[in-house]
Amino acid sequence: MNKVAVITDSIAAISPEMAQEYGIGIVPAHVIMDGKDYPDTEIDMGMLYARLEGKENLPTTSGATTGQFLQAYQEMSQRAEAILVITLTSAYSTTYGAAVQAREMAREKLLKTIIEVVDCRTVAGAQLLIVLQAARAAAQGKSLQEVTEVANDMILRVNDLSMRDTLFYLDKGGLVYEAGSWAEAESKSTFRAILRVDASTEGITKPVARAKTKTQIMNKMVDIAKERVRDKKLYAAIVHTNVPDQAEQLKKMILSQFQCDEFYVAEALGATAVKNGRGLIHFGFYGGD
Repeated sequence: MNKVAVITDSIAAISPEMAQEYGIGIVPAHVIMDGKDYPDTEIDMGMLYARLEGKENLPTTSGATTGQFLQAYQEMSQRAEAILVITLTSAYSTTYGAAVQAREMAREKLLKTIIEVVDCRTVAGAQLLIVLQAARAAAQGKSLQEVTEVANDMILRVNDLSMRDTLFYLDKGGLVYEAGSWAEAESKSTFRAILRVDASTEGITKPVARAKTKTQIMNKMVDIAKERVRDKKLYAAIVHTNVPDQAEQLKKMILSQFQCDEFYVAEALGATAVKNGRGLIHFGFYGGD
């Protein structure tokens, strides 16, 4: 039996291979379409993107549920003495609250299992990096306190920058926050925006920069990363919604400017697609030794 198991939600875009390698439990968010509830790990993405293109009768999302987390706790308790749960920012979803509620319920059923729940205050690529480092610490046999400290340290270190084809879906989903004026202006002028959501923004969306084209925005992303990482090695993850060529373009631009020890590229699942539409690129990164 391991000392600690790590659980996260599907917004982190952890691949099945990575989940298996580090024993990470994944609790899926949900997409509601035509009255049906789909775990976003199971929905047909082609069908979903086709629906999103119409911008009418849009699907909606819901966070992972208390019942899902309770089931995950019960399963993980069979192979670990303690569990660390790392959820996406609580400003975006009810997932964190569901994980906490499930922990309270589990105290009566899983008397020997200690459960800690952490709001990572970010999403997607940055969330992936936090979860991965915590899972590695757990795989090294560290205690729950030590693994939690690794996660909390990573939360303060990671940066999240994102761009998308349009702010329409983010605004429609109620997640645009302090970039609301940019979403309104977008309908009157053509520009691309960089948004940020991480510990520095307290887990809410804040505008960073904007430009006319995606290439210009990518250049700005690279420049921002250079300011924050400076001469350190770069650790990065890109999560995108059905734009692999653009994700690869940004990756090449980044690799031309940094010494990079780790770089992950993953396609987002259904709930992220609903909230952002096709064309999202989340760039999560931090500097290390």
